[in-house]
Amino acid sequence: MEKIKKTKKEELFWLDPESGEKYNAGVAFYVPEFGEYRLVLDAPRTILYLRPKEANEDRIDYVVHSPVDINGKFSHRVPVGNGYSSGETNGHVYMKIGRYLPQRLVLVPDVTE
Repeated sequence: MEKIKKTKKEELFWLDPESGEKYNAGVAFYVPEFGEYRLVLDAPRTILYLRPKEANEDRIDYVVHSPVDINGKFSHRVPVGNGYSSGETNGHVYMKIGRYLPQRLVLVPDVTE
């Protein structure tokens, strides 16, 4: 039986664009089989998915999806936000998510590996 390697937790935080204050938001896990991040937000616990959409020069644009359950079973995903990373973001992914505006969700991946 093949053992599945768990991916390392990545840091998520909320960034207030006006004050620059940061607050813990949860954790993210990279899922290599699907080429996306699974975001687990704290308070209230929410699962979202971050997937690259387009790459131009040094900028990568992302889409944030939320899973939709019908009668307790997964049905489909809907887009709920977007994000980007570039040379200017130092590898961090800055996201806007509809229900959490104006705050920004920031993924801080470990880019040393």
